[in-house]
This record gives sequence, C-alpha cells and structure tokens, in this order.
Amino acid sequence: MRVNWSKRFLKAALLISAFAIAGCAANQLPVEESKWDTHLGDYARTNVSTGKVALPLVIGWDRDVSDFRFFRPFPKEQLSSPAIYKGRLYAGSANGYFYASDLASGKVYWKFNAKAPIEAAPTVTDEKVCFGASDGKMRCLDLEGKLLWEFQARSEILSAPIIKDGKVLFSSSDDRIHALNAANGVRLWTYSRGTYKTVTPRVYASPALSEKGNLFYLFSDGTVVSVSAESGKELWSKKAVKEFEELLPPRRTPLVDSGTVYIIDDNQAVMALSEETGEVKGIYNIIKATDLVVPDSRSIVMAGEGQAIALDRSTGALLWKTTLSHGPVSSVFSAGGFLFVLSNFKKAPLGIDFFAKDKGYMEAVKLSDGSIAWGRPLDSSITADASTSFERVALITNDGKLTVFEPKD
Repeated sequence: MRVNWSKRFLKAALLISAFAIAGCAANQLPVEESKWDTHLGDYARTNVSTGKVALPLVIGWDRDVSDFRFFRPFPKEQLSSPAIYKGRLYAGSANGYFYASDLASGKVYWKFNAKAPIEAAPTVTDEKVCFGASDGKMRCLDLEGKLLWEFQARSEILSAPIIKDGKVLFSSSDDRIHALNAANGVRLWTYSRGTYKTVTPRVYASPALSEKGNLFYLFSDGTVVSVSAESGKELWSKKAVKEFEELLPPRRTPLVDSGTVYIIDDNQAVMALSEETGEVKGIYNIIKATDLVVPDSRSIVMAGEGQAIALDRSTGALLWKTTLSHGPVSSVFSAGGFLFVLSNFKKAPLGIDFFAKDKGYMEAVKLSDGSIAWGRPLDSSITADASTSFERVALITNDGKLTVFEPKD
C-alpha cells in the first residue's frame, strides 16, 4: 500500500496551525481597556477600576522574578505593584530588574537592570515609564526600555511618580517631595518636611493628586500635607498618625475623591479631610481598617480585622458587613462590581505550627450586598497591591512570583 506522505504532512501542518490560532485567540485581550497606569490605578490613588472582571479567575501565566540568594534569614517582601497600559504589563522587582511583558501571553519584550531593588510602583504614559528604586534614583525609560534620564535623590524611593503637565512628581524617604522636568529630569522644586529624625520610619506610600492640582502625602512624622503641584508651596498640614507602630499595614497613601482626602489614622479609623483646608469632615471607625475604596458617589468600603464593611459616606449608616475567609487583610481594590481582597494567613501541615508557612488569599465580595462571590489561595503571602485591566488581575507575591489571573472561559 502506498502512503501519500504529502497529504499527511499537509494535515499535520493544518492541525498545528489550528492549535496555534486557537492559542492566540485564547490570549487575545478584550477590546475595552480600563488603564491601570500607576500605583493604585490613578493619580488620585482610588484603587478603583471601571473595567469588567468575570469570575472565576485562573492563572493565565506567571514568572519567577525573585531575588536569588543561597541563604534567606528572613523573607524578602515584594512591594512594587505592576502597572498595565495598552496591553503591556510593567513591573519592578526586589531582584533589581524592571520588566515589560505582554499582558496576555507573558512574553518579555525587554528588561532593564537597575542594579538596585525596585520597591516602588512604576507609572506609564504614551511616551515613557518611570520608577524609583532603593538606590535613590528616579529613572525614566522610553517604551522600548532605553534609559532617557535619571535623577539622584538623597534617599531611597518607595513612591510611584505622577507624570503630568510636563512634570514628574514623587517622594523620597527623607521626607521630601520632588518635581522634575519630565523631558530631561532636571529638578524644578523640592518640598522638604524637615523632620530631622535619627531613625525615620520606612513609610511605603505615594503622593496623591487632585483634579485641582494639589498634592497630598503622609510624611514619616505622621502629618498629612497638602502641597501645590505647580509651585511646591505648602497649603495645609494635619496630624493623622502619632507613631508608626507597623510600617506596612495599614495603607498610608492618601485617597482623593470629590473634594475629600481620606487617610487611615493611628487608630486605624478612616479620616475624611477637606481638600481645601484639611479640616476633619468625618471619621469612620466601625472597624480597624487596613485599606479602603470609594467605589461610587454614595459609599465607602473598608477592610480589616478579617472583615469588610460598606458605609453611607454622608450619614455613616452601615450598608453591609461581611466576614472574610482569611486575615489579616493586606490590601483591596474594586473592579467589575466586586471588592477584591488580598489577605494573608498561616497554613500548618498536619496542624504542626513549626512547619507553618505564610500563604496568601484573594477573594471577591459583591459590592451590592457584601456576599462572597469567589476566592482562591495563593502559594505565597502578598504585601504589594494588585493591579487590574483588560479583565485581568496582576500581582507579585512575596516569593517573587509575578502572576496574571484571567477569566476561566
């Protein structure tokens, strides 16, 4: 019997092509885009996305971006949250590298060696991506990974920059806010809090910007300060935290919405301050909050102590309250009608505490009534905030796993 090998090769080629096309289709991004181009989603640091997220979520891809060490006396926390812009994922790591990847497939377009741990979140525009690092340098690259310029601050940078109106605005750990020329990195002005402490708390926070052009930042002495983004002039200040007992939780980045600045105080209550004067407009203290969002014009949602609650912003009335699957809470964000909660817990094999390992958990709570809609464990604990766009969720766990979750179907 004669075998027609040419037909067999043709069929095989067609099958391979079909699988390849199917794979590409599976990795295609939806047309709708809700950008998440900086820390906590936008310059007001609202942590709210207008895009959709369909549940359940599964891992689309992941990559190890951990800092390799033979001896690990203590776990190295990853603090930098990713930015998502026009189908690309931008992320820094404690290993000193900055990555630009395809959001759908995980393909690495380029990586940049900063030669210093990157614990600040990046900010992306149509022209550049900028990020700070522990060596005190603010770097701006073009979207192909070429260094455009760098600015040397006096101390490490843990904040994400704001790139607006020809300026790059960011804070450094020596209680300074800097404004640079976005084109060349030349300093325009610097605001110094001048706390002059021998030991300064390591506050992981980013400045927030209102639509009126005012910056808000929580300094290491526990004072929230409003500064003009144009001139660097101080507008007002308000003491919010007496002492930083815990350096990471709760959230220390101000949130600005509709003329109100929200900040978590030293009692882990949420203070609502007037954007214009810094006057206290209200205090929400039903639970000890770790993080918050204001997902709509009516409500404020807070999470902490293994609970999530929603309150009416004007009256303080309780809208709903739910018990979370795990705790303590690390951070939250809002997308697609859900409150996504990232939390940490210890898992002890056979109930033996000696072998307990830190694990993470992500769950979704319906913003309409507070019911739990979905949840899944993470292989490692998580400290950094997550990011969301194109119906996907991106995060870096403390074991250095850059992970993108996508809808199951």
